[in-house]
Amino acid sequence: MKQRHLLTCAAFCAALFTTDSTLAQLAAPNADGISAGHTHLSVPDIARHREIWKSFGAREVSSGRLQLLGFPGMYILLTEREPSLPSIQTTANHIGFSVNNYAHFKELLLAAGATLFFDDAENGQILADLPNGVRVEFAVDKAQAEPIMFHHTHISAVDAPGLRDWYVKVFGAEAGERRNLPSAVIPGGRVDFLPARGNAPLPTQGNAIDHIGFEVTDMKAFAAKMQTLGISFNREPEYIEAINLTIAFITDPTGTYIEITEGLDDAE
Repeated sequence: MKQRHLLTCAAFCAALFTTDSTLAQLAAPNADGISAGHTHLSVPDIARHREIWKSFGAREVSSGRLQLLGFPGMYILLTEREPSLPSIQTTANHIGFSVNNYAHFKELLLAAGATLFFDDAENGQILADLPNGVRVEFAVDKAQAEPIMFHHTHISAVDAPGLRDWYVKVFGAEAGERRNLPSAVIPGGRVDFLPARGNAPLPTQGNAIDHIGFEVTDMKAFAAKMQTLGISFNREPEYIEAINLTIAFITDPTGTYIEITEGLDDAE
């Protein structure tokens, strides 16, 4: 019964999102040619988790052989493997979405088998752990026309202000604050920084949120900027014909693995 309910919700939300094919497109880039891009998750069962994200309203799109799940402002990608750690034990603590209907999205989370960690009906905020370790936040914005939009990535760091400054420098983000915590504001979403408590959180690679991603309009220009900043690539920029993307990887000072893409906004 739960699976049938989940699939019904998926069909309902898919109908909402197929009325306008632009809804899953990325935001226009900032002055440095950069916007939010994607979040790549490690899951043990791609079929199951694809249905979960579709139930939330994701639209299935592709770039060559690469399959993506699109939300306004962000794509979700899935790799089939058992994550070593849940996201809350890593630097990429959770990803957040703004929604326009608290009760509906709470019902979807429960149907997906999520564990609600924080449930505040009065203020319209939910923190929940999806099966296999990805923590998500849904926060209500009743003025929002779309049912769901990407809102933020929440990074845990011992030095949150210092890490915010790194994202501002590297991605041309706007320095800001949200809920009295430092933020780096990037078109399509923002990166919020949560002071780590106790031991420093672990790097992301191989865990529930394997890496986060940013889209650039000019990879050569971005690579030149990295050289000026003295930042080395974990993987040098390379065009991959099979997925019709130019990709590269760097790591932030806390261990968050980051993919840089050029061409992701052409996915359809």
